[in-house]
Amino acid sequence: MAGILDKVEMTRRMCPVIFLVDTSGSMDGAPIGAVNSAIEGVLPELCAMNDENADAEIKTAIMSFSGGTDWVTGDKLVSPQNVAWNGMDAMGPTEMGAAFRELNKKLSIETGFMRRASGSVAPVLFLLSDGAPTDDYQSALAKLKENNWYKVAVRVAIGYGDADDNILAEFTGNRETVLHTNSPEDLKKMIRFVSITSSMVASRKVATNANEDAPDDNTAALAEELEAQGGEMTAASADEEW
Repeated sequence: MAGILDKVEMTRRMCPVIFLVDTSGSMDGAPIGAVNSAIEGVLPELCAMNDENADAEIKTAIMSFSGGTDWVTGDKLVSPQNVAWNGMDAMGPTEMGAAFRELNKKLSIETGFMRRASGSVAPVLFLLSDGAPTDDYQSALAKLKENNWYKVAVRVAIGYGDADDNILAEFTGNRETVLHTNSPEDLKKMIRFVSITSSMVASRKVATNANEDAPDDNTAALAEELEAQGGEMTAASADEEW
């Protein structure tokens, strides 16, 4: 006779992977093409990670921001295998402050993505931009930094072209998890590399308590992982990983 445990599906911890992608006009052409191709390629990799990890399940959300924000994957976290990727277009300004305000709203148990908070590991927050914000990002970021889910998150950013890496480091809180490239092809490789590395770091962490005042620095754990793989990632090292 089958035991009772054979009839019970063990609950897997949720690992939110959230992308904030600058789709302003300066990203038009090869840059946005590289981003679209990279995300299309990384979604199956996230699916494979889910197949191989019995403890944590990656759910994802992708925000585009330019003259406002848009959750291109919808208002809820979704399994990567359920994302029908149609790509993003680039136009408009760089309203990074609007992106930070929307992210802060979604990093919530009551009104956002974190309704399964008790069964979640540290979220991954991935920011990509190619220019300076055109709105007030500082007050929005200050408010976001008060969010306990932001505090425990694995935070990483990629700057492309004229992006100000100092601003991106304000978001990550760690200069070692900000990478930069001027090549669309290298951008594609970096997105794939950093997405998977960040997700692996987050999914290995024990369930986190977002109400703690002094959480473990999971972003520092990512910085250590990147350093262990050869320090600041170059295009060559990204290619080797794949």
